[in-house]
Amino acid sequence: MAARADNEQTAEIIIEPEDTAWVSWRGIKAVADPGYALPLLCAIGGLLYLLNLGGYPIYTKGEAREAVTIFDICHGGGVILPLRAGVEIPSKPLLMHWLAALVSWGLGGVSELSVRLPSALCAVGGMVVAYVYLRRLFDDAVGLVAAVALGTSLQYLQAGTGARVDMTLMFFMEVAFFEIIMIAEGLSRRLLLLYLAMALAVLTKGPIGVALPLLVAGTWTAVYRRWELIGRLKPWWGAIVVGGIGGGWYAAAIAVGGMSFVRKQILDENVYRLIGHAGVNVGHAHPFYYEDLALLAGFMPWTLLALPLAAAALLRRWRPDARAGYLLVWVVTVLVFYNLPQSKRGVYLLALYPALSGLFALGLCAVMAQRKAASRLTAIASRGLGAVLLLSGAAALGALYVLREMPERAHVWFARCGIDAVDLAPALVREADRWRATALLLPTIVIVSGAWLWWRRASIARLWCGLVVGIACGGLAVHLVVEPAIARTLALDGFARAARGLAHGASIGYFGSLDYDFAYYSGRDLIRVSPRAGCEFIVSPEADWNRQPLTVTAQYTVLILSNPTALDGTGRMLLLRRKSPALKLPGFYGLSI
Repeated sequence: MAARADNEQTAEIIIEPEDTAWVSWRGIKAVADPGYALPLLCAIGGLLYLLNLGGYPIYTKGEAREAVTIFDICHGGGVILPLRAGVEIPSKPLLMHWLAALVSWGLGGVSELSVRLPSALCAVGGMVVAYVYLRRLFDDAVGLVAAVALGTSLQYLQAGTGARVDMTLMFFMEVAFFEIIMIAEGLSRRLLLLYLAMALAVLTKGPIGVALPLLVAGTWTAVYRRWELIGRLKPWWGAIVVGGIGGGWYAAAIAVGGMSFVRKQILDENVYRLIGHAGVNVGHAHPFYYEDLALLAGFMPWTLLALPLAAAALLRRWRPDARAGYLLVWVVTVLVFYNLPQSKRGVYLLALYPALSGLFALGLCAVMAQRKAASRLTAIASRGLGAVLLLSGAAALGALYVLREMPERAHVWFARCGIDAVDLAPALVREADRWRATALLLPTIVIVSGAWLWWRRASIARLWCGLVVGIACGGLAVHLVVEPAIARTLALDGFARAARGLAHGASIGYFGSLDYDFAYYSGRDLIRVSPRAGCEFIVSPEADWNRQPLTVTAQYTVLILSNPTALDGTGRMLLLRRKSPALKLPGFYGLSI
């Protein structure tokens, strides 16, 4: 409580009216009141994560992989352990898939919107949770600045609009992390909420959902010698809740899937990713420093302000109190933990983003609340950001003009960037036409914001506002125009429809490495076959088919070639038909599409 009292006392210092930097800070303090902040955060979250969420097809491997599992749950594939496309055990627990299945049943069927909605709602909810907890731990302004920084960081934006488990995991772990420090500080006694959040995190991505919060709690307890926290947490109560809910599903899944489930989800996805194992390809292998670089990139654009604030704190030998220290322990513990395994992805670090946003907000609010006039560095940064926003807005308008009026030049630019998907430029034009007014308005807002930063008096508060506007407009442009255009260029929904039409209800076998996007849009479980099996129709990735001997490929005719599934023009799918009459093989069942 002392930390909050100190912050409130600082905020009440009277500053002269002519100090325009203070006027901006007073505006932030005013809007940080819950009556304004909560609707504002919901509005920002709705624009960035819910607008046009179902307006474009599924096209990435990871998103399609989860969508296939959701489809199987909704179409009789089972609830405890449905097989992906009828042939694969899911690699993660199923809470996100269950939530998406419930949404799908409510909306009348599985769709792009229903499979993405759990992640989007958890993203918006994560912003609100960060604000609610941080305002209790510190003050309203810290909560608002942190929540906005969280929701507008690049990694969070990327994870919040896709049908993946990572944002759902982040949401429940965020609640668990915050509840631990609230209980430690005597601000909460909600043990059931804490352990329920851990249990739901386990059901989202496995034991990491309970291991990381306990690791952070143990580290902070040791550093600050707050041993009474152990008694307050009542570990036996947690063992009952987490073991009963999370462990109960694992027991049921083992009963259904047997050793195949144990090898896939327990050994490969958890044990071997952490300690490695000879002969097991864990995927996403990167050097030890990869996660550090991923964090710097993923927290953009706030990294640009966070690094100077961190350097200033080190120079002043900042000694955090228990609450700020908990956020620091949270960040460092999660970062170090994910640096240890060979398998690394930037999205794994989502669990530390609420704490990092809180630390960032503490430093930024402390600077904004000072009497001091803007420093030369702030003035340079403000003008620099203003120039970047001016150029970015102008470049966006210029790109729209080139795409529409000089498409051949756009193709040349794309080719220089390694983009050989020729349908991308027309798709960008179509999506921009779909949102014509917005596509013109967003760059204009960016230009106006850049001019405002360039010509008005510099302040940290204005710099923060400029970054918020810039990243929000950029995020909207990506979700409304860029990503839908890429999706319509690379998705296999059209190919799957064409295959159904040409097969006229006949069975279709699948050969080669599994393409989850085709599996989802085909609408049925896949039955893998050999080209020698005598199936009349076969779908296969082009690369896998080209590796077959001529004696096999000569027996089939290519009916249709799909669009590329990668921007470099590769990853096409083939629908093939056998030249001679198909053999009648007893017991063969193909994919009826």
